[in-house]
Amino acid sequence: MCTYKGNRSVMVCDVAIGHVRRGMRAAFGDKVVYTTVEGQGTLVEAEGDVEAQRFTQLAQAAIARAQAAQGDERA
Repeated sequence: MCTYKGNRSVMVCDVAIGHVRRGMRAAFGDKVVYTTVEGQGTLVEAEGDVEAQRFTQLAQAAIARAQAAQGDERA
């Protein structure tokens, strides 16, 4: 569903990007950049002063919420 590119970057699929944006914005404000990559999703990258472990935790939690929401819609 999503691919980690490094400690502070992850390629996020369209299904999860809304959840990821909300979580990142709340935690890091404008220290995260979103770049749409045609046919791949959105590359989410954090500035160097963003704690890498926190970034990864937030991304994982947001992606899990998106997966759960998608599963609920299918039920």
